[in-house]
Amino acid sequence: MIRDNNRIATVDHEDIQSWAEARRARPVRLKRFENERVGDRIKFRFPGDEYPDAEDLSWDEFFDIFDRERLEFLFEDIADEAVESGNLYQFQPRKYG
Repeated sequence: MIRDNNRIATVDHEDIQSWAEARRARPVRLKRFENERVGDRIKFRFPGDEYPDAEDLSWDEFFDIFDRERLEFLFEDIADEAVESGNLYQFQPRKYG
């Protein structure tokens, strides 16, 4: 895990899954994004989110794509009481590990 001010980057599967589950998020693969076909674009579906062109993934499927695409997970380090509004994250190409 690498910390830069309030932002944290990690490739650790347990950290990523814990972050998502604390927010009741589930992994999905987008089939289309802004009317364009995309490959294995992954993201999280939070309660109330609607992604009509998304396919639910198991955690194993999600992490297979995550590792194959050599991504890292970048998120904001926020207090526990702010979890509900702390859904800011992104996947980006791996800079380490």
